[in-house]
Amino acid sequence: MRSSAARGSLALLLLLLLLLLATLLTGPTPGATAAREPLAPSVEVWQAAEPAYAENPTNPLAGRVWGVYQGPQDQVSGPFLKARGTKAALLSKLGLRPRTKWFGGWVPDSSIRSTVEKHIASAQAGDPEKLVQIAVFRMKPWEQEGCERRSTAAEKRSYRRWINQLAAGIADTPMLVVMQPDGPFLWCVPDRPAKARLLTWATRTLSALPRTSVYIDAGAADWCQNGYGADPERCAALLERTGIEYARGFALDSTHYNGPDANIAQGASIVGILQRDGYGDKHFILDTAKSGRPMAWPDVIPARKGDLKDNARVCRTAAQTRCVTLGIPPTVRTAAPDWGLTEENRTTARRYVDGFVWFGRPWLYNQADPFVMKRAITMARSTPWPGPLLPTP
Repeated sequence: MRSSAARGSLALLLLLLLLLLATLLTGPTPGATAAREPLAPSVEVWQAAEPAYAENPTNPLAGRVWGVYQGPQDQVSGPFLKARGTKAALLSKLGLRPRTKWFGGWVPDSSIRSTVEKHIASAQAGDPEKLVQIAVFRMKPWEQEGCERRSTAAEKRSYRRWINQLAAGIADTPMLVVMQPDGPFLWCVPDRPAKARLLTWATRTLSALPRTSVYIDAGAADWCQNGYGADPERCAALLERTGIEYARGFALDSTHYNGPDANIAQGASIVGILQRDGYGDKHFILDTAKSGRPMAWPDVIPARKGDLKDNARVCRTAAQTRCVTLGIPPTVRTAAPDWGLTEENRTTARRYVDGFVWFGRPWLYNQADPFVMKRAITMARSTPWPGPLLPTP
């Protein structure tokens, strides 16, 4: 009997052929310009390995294909695989590209190992060298609840069990881990030292795996301290409390909407502070899933009256501002001229930015759950970036 991963791969191959025709029928993406065609590189990272820059030869995300999960654990893949025609071509801008799967307390301690093993099997589709991406959102309580109460002794024990089982499931998989999105909430918790020790332990545990690279969440270009803004000293202080000495580096923009230029400049400042404080050369990644039209948090307009800013309104046209749409596709070629970065940021990117990674989830309600078809389709239509580069049949 054919495995679920094999069935998913076959379905994906058949869908690619249909998408080639659908792409021709739907024409170019609104907002894309001739100057941006073709993208660099000529194929995307889920199709062929991209080389590291000479300035960043140890980049663990380079030199390998990134896996694309297709299965029930991801909210995008089901609607994508079922879609046909124009809808399939639009959803391919999400469904064909590598996305980071968030794992948290909703997966029990007893099943996190088997759950992540199944995720890995689907994302790698038979190729054990493919990179898999996850975000660890396991600390309990966190975010606003974390600001209001301490973790209980039972919650701390459960956290350690869960992380140990996650590590067993990852084993020697080439793995990118974003550690604890919305990291700046650490500043508001009443038991900061205890949570910081747990996060440090988790970072060290996962970083000790042979092919796992951990990037600790450090907020965004406009957010380092809960409620206070973006001082890079506070970002660095957060990282120094949560195990940056064990990690490959840090992650920016998991839930905000800043653009690559702003985040790279912020990341460069944090790298410099960490160097000053004796942590050596640390690298970083940043989310580009939702930065097709960058904006600062104070400028975010919710989709509907009463919504949170996490559910930002979606760009409906190529010219609309203060809205969210898909950004630069996942890549390790972070200094490519196509991305329109400043020369200073291109220099930083070549040396310190390991990848543009889609660990944000703007196609989900409140960036959490469930998948919202209308949001996904609207972003796919309004993104300034072309759709995925499909192979010739």
